[in-house]
Amino acid sequence: MTLWLALPICYLLGSIPSAVWISRLFGGIDIRQHGSRNAGLTNVYRVLGWKPALPVALVDFGKGLGAVILGLVWSRTAWGMDHGHTTFALACGLAAVVGHTFTVFAGFKGGKGVLTGLGVFAGISPWTALLAFVAWVVVLKWKGYVSLASIVGALLLALANSAVMLEKAWGYMTEVPVGYVGPLWAYVVGSLVARGDTALVFLSWIVGLFVIWKHRSNIQRLKAGTEFRFGRKGEDAAEDIRQRAVTRFRSQAQAKGLDPDRVAIIGAGSWGIAIAQILATKGLKVVLWEYSAQTAERLRETRELKDKLPGVLLHPDIEITSDLKAAVERAAVVSLIVPSHTLRSVCNTLRDILTSDEVASRQWVSFIKGIEEKTLHRMTEIVQDALPGATAGNVSVLSGPSHAEEVARQVPTTVVLASRDELTAAALQDLYFLAPYFRTYRSTDVVGVELCGAVKNVIAIASGILDGLDLGDNTRGALMSRGMAEMARLGEKLGGSRESFWGVAGMGDLITTCISKHSRNRHVGEQVGKGKTLQEVLAGMTMVAEGVRTVAGVRELARIHRVEMPLTEQVHGILFEGRPAAEAVESLMARAAKSEVG
Repeated sequence: MTLWLALPICYLLGSIPSAVWISRLFGGIDIRQHGSRNAGLTNVYRVLGWKPALPVALVDFGKGLGAVILGLVWSRTAWGMDHGHTTFALACGLAAVVGHTFTVFAGFKGGKGVLTGLGVFAGISPWTALLAFVAWVVVLKWKGYVSLASIVGALLLALANSAVMLEKAWGYMTEVPVGYVGPLWAYVVGSLVARGDTALVFLSWIVGLFVIWKHRSNIQRLKAGTEFRFGRKGEDAAEDIRQRAVTRFRSQAQAKGLDPDRVAIIGAGSWGIAIAQILATKGLKVVLWEYSAQTAERLRETRELKDKLPGVLLHPDIEITSDLKAAVERAAVVSLIVPSHTLRSVCNTLRDILTSDEVASRQWVSFIKGIEEKTLHRMTEIVQDALPGATAGNVSVLSGPSHAEEVARQVPTTVVLASRDELTAAALQDLYFLAPYFRTYRSTDVVGVELCGAVKNVIAIASGILDGLDLGDNTRGALMSRGMAEMARLGEKLGGSRESFWGVAGMGDLITTCISKHSRNRHVGEQVGKGKTLQEVLAGMTMVAEGVRTVAGVRELARIHRVEMPLTEQVHGILFEGRPAAEAVESLMARAAKSEVG
């Protein structure tokens, strides 16, 4: 067996995704979907605590140490050396560090490799490794930042190994063997190279610079004062995240000439008004945009949307306009609350108003639940597609069981705000969407939360059909549980987290929409179940039932990704293919017997 086979073996050793596997074992979660979404020790500690973090630390350290030992033993055996080839062992250790950072077992996304690198140097130069570890502990205890401790420790390790090499070079100069012919420098350099001293220093500096490069985003947060402090748990950790998030958000908004307290609400329907009420009550500067100039003028005069929210008077500080440019001017956050089929056209208009830099400087929050029929895009994907400057980093989604009729009357409500970046989610959660009667949870699972809001509407239509057929609670219980299974299957296939579907945005919204008297989607299904055509039902409604437009998109996504969704198939058949509702129920009950799982 060739000696160089050790390098890929050590890479695979370093690739063991300890944080991913151990977090699944201890917490039943994928750590890459939580916290900072990093498969590293700090994130495991932050999300799950010290019990799973300890074995992660030991395994990560052991991967580096094990790779060095393997390199020493293998080279000693292959080359007949007394102590093994130090340079070759370091190459094995470097392969392990690369494997840890770019793990083949987890999509080439691992941790930062600090502990694995420490294990490498502990196997070759234990005293300098111990010095670096002590410095890491001291800085962590003193400042509380893992990133700063890691950078200081890595640089100190490189400096210490450089100092040791210089000391050895001086020793080689005073120990030139008798009879040696040649320049002194050649003997010293040759000795340093042959004994692995130069390789150790060279690798030390490579690792030190690599650690700095991997922590470049942490360095920015350290400069901004928004870096996470290690050791805080529970309420202390939550407060730390909140402070960092708010500080970063406000400073970034002000640096770009925006007002961090100004929010634009794009869409003055019942849901837009309900959100505007929440934000205005919190003292924020709210601008509510209505497409129709006539309707906007009537709202300014009456302060009431009589046909949808009778008796709910708009907060006196809410500014109402039909000028889209005026609505978004200097607003740090733009809340998109328009019907799903109009979102793209609204974004196209915004594209003519704002430059890509102006779009990029704002946070965009979608409150819309649906799937675009032609493109099969989620709402946040439409925003990113239609608005240059809108990216996954500044487009978020808010979803959950939240009928506007109840929110506007301050009925206690909970929702989920999801952003790819946790600090962004925390800033929006704290500044904008957290009120005494409106509790907002945060998430980093944009895909899952958004699909929850879209797909549950399809199941709500099915629930209404059961009401129209005058079927009982047994049937509804089966529908909702199997509907949840369909939602989760599609969500996971498209990259969402299964946990989102069992939470507020998934199960909570599904239950509410399937049973509520306020549910427009359930109402559509009920009327169809009673024998009316879809066209007749929609013609008699003043509000939009997003689920109707979503059915075809969800069905097509399921077919493309080969996800079994029998309820969605039957709802599509009833709404668009003329299938009798009773026949669809019989078809579902007559499906082949199978396991409940799946």
